Amino acid sequence: MNHAAEHPLVTSYLSEFDDLAAPLSSARRLELREEIANHLRESIPVAVSNADAAAVIAAFGSPAEILGDEGIPGQGRPASRSSLKRRQRVLIAAAIVIAGLVLAIYLWFPGPQPAISPQAPQSSEGPASVVNEDPTGPARVTEGTAYFEYVAAIEAMPEALPNGAAYPAGVPEGLDSGQTDGGVVQSGLGATVAHFTWLCAWEAEYLTAASEDDAERQVTAESMLAQWPSYDYVSDPDGGWASNVLEPLSFGDATGLQKDFPQTCAQAGILNVSAP
Repeated sequence: MNHAAEHPLVTSYLSEFDDLAAPLSSARRLELREEIANHLRESIPVAVSNADAAAVIAAFGSPAEILGDEGIPGQGRPASRSSLKRRQRVLIAAAIVIAGLVLAIYLWFPGPQPAISPQAPQSSEGPASVVNEDPTGPARVTEGTAYFEYVAAIEAMPEALPNGAAYPAGVPEGLDSGQTDGGVVQSGLGATVAHFTWLCAWEAEYLTAASEDDAERQVTAESMLAQWPSYDYVSDPDGGWASNVLEPLSFGDATGLQKDFPQTCAQAGILNVSAP
């Protein structure tokens, strides 16, 4: 099934998968296709360029390679059942590498560790948030360059998270596997995760407050979101995020925020979220 909010290269990838996956049992074919589709859609925003989408797909592996892991003759070398999980971790890392480009090309489509920072509220007051110490998404690690970039970025954040939210205790596993052609680990990925985690938490807070008709929390969340462009963490020269997501909030229109929310959280490695 082709989703309206799906990058064309994802659609092409899934079509190729369908052509090659015929030898699999119907149940396994559907299960594997859905798993792959979900990860690709979450990791490749509709607005991203073809070149960046192709880079993420290349890191993940072709349909032939994945089906080779399933033992289909002629489609690659059989591998262990953990191969897809490893590919998914690489895909998350590759997606975060391009996160810094997402807002710059944003288009409107009618798409055992203690708390890391003293800024992360530890009170049980307030509703639970999708941004917590163990959110839905890939396994997290507390080591490596990206992790310590993440910690430093959290400590430097000018504003705390909303009540009920907490920074996850680690960065998505495999983040340090994103390397340049020279084999050097790309810097800044941990900071990118921290910044999008903050934005995910405040977008969630606004949407939750709106759904509960809590005007005070809603106004507070809007004031926090209004500061995001001034932080200049992600290049947005045309002001696409502000005009399509932020400005409509002043008129009580959260449509743009609802569409942006799952994508923002995915850049933080927090998956399978939906607007309240």
